[in-house]
Amino acid sequence: MGAVGGLAVLGVSARWNWWRPRAAGLPILMYHKVGQPPAGSTLKKLWVSVEVFRWQMAYLKRHGYTPLTLRGVAERVAEGRSLPDNGIVLTFDDGYRNNLENALPVLREFGFPATIYIVVNAVGRDNFWHDPSSETRLPMLSWEEVAILRDAGWDIGSHTLTHCRLTRLPLSEAEKEIVESRRILEEKLGMAPVSFAHPYGDGADNGDIRRLIQKAGYATACSVHRGKADVSGSPYCLKRIFVRGDDTRWDFHLHLTRGQARF
Repeated sequence: MGAVGGLAVLGVSARWNWWRPRAAGLPILMYHKVGQPPAGSTLKKLWVSVEVFRWQMAYLKRHGYTPLTLRGVAERVAEGRSLPDNGIVLTFDDGYRNNLENALPVLREFGFPATIYIVVNAVGRDNFWHDPSSETRLPMLSWEEVAILRDAGWDIGSHTLTHCRLTRLPLSEAEKEIVESRRILEEKLGMAPVSFAHPYGDGADNGDIRRLIQKAGYATACSVHRGKADVSGSPYCLKRIFVRGDDTRWDFHLHLTRGQARF
């Protein structure tokens, strides 16, 4: 019985990170889809319900967080201005229409901006990079809808042209994914993106890829490494906190205080 109890304690420790010290740095929350997952989805952890999302935003408001965009963060760093002690960034990867339909109304309630990373060749199409046996084809934002988010104060970033794994491509092809996605976003929206997010986190630790991102004109790039971000020390490999659809309220609290998503 004692051994079972000990294993249970270890399981809770791994599940919840409560034992970690409070972490310094900028929390950058990583979301994907807001709403209810379709029947048959095996990627339910990528979906956060509207009700849970609203509670999370209310938590941020109640605890005095100041949501920033990564464009705003980059501008502050470039100007030598410090970030607010309670700053936080909300990011959405891929560019799903449900971000407009379900996340935008909630963020408007609280007056919060966000940064969204667009897969450029998926605009007006679907999530073609997913295996349909694991995730239903879902509608992505159109260019008109991306512009609505821009006009609502959202920062628009690049998530490549095709949601590829950059290190599996020749460097010339990786450069095209990085450079052309930025060029098209600027052409369509009238503003060049300053932030990039690595699909799957791939390439975030690769020096050649990071140099291509910097050369293309991006000021920051987000990885999927867990933790709070050091925006001045590692701007092209920013850590993020993945918010899962099955996170509890306790999980969310620990994400923000310990700086670690749960295992």
